[in-house]
Amino acid sequence: MAVKIETVNTSEFKMKYFKFGCGEQTVVVIPGLSLKSVIESANGIANVFKLMGDKYTVYFFDRRTDCGEDYNVEDMADDTAEALDILGISSAYVYGVSQGGMIAQLIALKRPDLVKKLALASTTSRFTGDNSAVIEKWADLAAKKKILELINCFIEAVYSKEFAEKFGELIRQMLIGVSADELHRFEIYARACNGFDVYDKLDKITCPVYAAGATGDKVFGCEPIAELAEKTNAQLYIYENYSHAVYDEAPDFIERLVKFFDE
Repeated sequence: MAVKIETVNTSEFKMKYFKFGCGEQTVVVIPGLSLKSVIESANGIANVFKLMGDKYTVYFFDRRTDCGEDYNVEDMADDTAEALDILGISSAYVYGVSQGGMIAQLIALKRPDLVKKLALASTTSRFTGDNSAVIEKWADLAAKKKILELINCFIEAVYSKEFAEKFGELIRQMLIGVSADELHRFEIYARACNGFDVYDKLDKITCPVYAAGATGDKVFGCEPIAELAEKTNAQLYIYENYSHAVYDEAPDFIERLVKFFDE
């Protein structure tokens, strides 16, 4: 059965999402930056997350589409929290990837009532210094409409060498048709990370936390996820021989998430 794409409508914004699974407990997934929305790959994602869908009702949320130039990660967190309220999701296992992990941290801090457990992958608690360079470069390339260079830079930074060699051309063909509107939104979303810093507030996150990263992460490195785990007393797992998108590449990644949620 095809996964249905739905929309949360408020007086301020529209946000697309999809859900699958039929478990009593709810998992909310907040993806990272992408030139094309993950919403377009709903059926494939549901298949990849089948193990999770067999146990839980899983929601994948996009960002709002009608955002201004000053849109930031805190706005994204507020939007997602409002969407959860509207959908009647009062307590969930929240899983955030990369920028989605930043959003998830803010939700856990601002709306702890919504977060029963928090899982974070390939993310950071502060967008400063060296760990901001890659995403800032993506934003600049998007602004200059250097699409092919941006796609190549994205693939190189996000995926491991082996994965890129095997699937890079397929990913490139999927992204090359990015529209002008999608490119502009990507630039806004990328620049939205500027100023993000919750490091000094992490000890206020009181729910159980699982954090995962990879030694070969070329976007943030693995140090930020390690310091985040230390500050939140999280379960930490660092993968060897993977890059930023370890959450897509490691065959046991979903299994480890489900184990954490099940505990």
